[in-house]
Amino acid sequence: MTQKSTKVRALTEGAIMIAAATVLGYLRIFRFPSGGSVDLALVPILVYCLRWGPKYSLLCCFVNGVLQYFLGGGIAISWQSMLLDYVVAYTLVFLCGFGAGRKLGWLWGTILGSFGRWVSLTLSGGLLWYMYMPETFLGMPMVDPWIYSMLLNGVLVVVVMAVDLVVLGIMQSVPALRSQVLAKQTAQ
Repeated sequence: MTQKSTKVRALTEGAIMIAAATVLGYLRIFRFPSGGSVDLALVPILVYCLRWGPKYSLLCCFVNGVLQYFLGGGIAISWQSMLLDYVVAYTLVFLCGFGAGRKLGWLWGTILGSFGRWVSLTLSGGLLWYMYMPETFLGMPMVDPWIYSMLLNGVLVVVVMAVDLVVLGIMQSVPALRSQVLAKQTAQ
């Protein structure tokens, strides 16, 4: 495969995965009362990251973040929250690409991408959404918006990550899917 055809294939796959993520984003499994939801929208994006690595994943994750806001019914209180809650948070999922082609890369890559997303969401919560902090959360009194943001977004990200890891684990355990869908793509 030539360098040009590799780029075309990467862009084409990225567009397909973003389209699949957009559709899966409408099929919510659970919606949290404080915001956020559990769905399978990140699975195609994670698969793309694991196939193409961080170089190509950065653009794919950025475009996905923008579309998640505009097409997924995003809620923002300012342009800063739009950036941190959607664009930056979903762009940081590209970190999953560092697991591409590595042993258990699907596992620790997903954890790394989820951690990046959690950092951005926590910053947004601590800096921008603090005025909506309840008096108690998970049975604990809340007095610090940063602790609340870490806990709230931690619960959201861990639940989404667990669902994504189950799906990716199933894909990893099926030899045909592992070799065809999760195989790292390289330029020749």
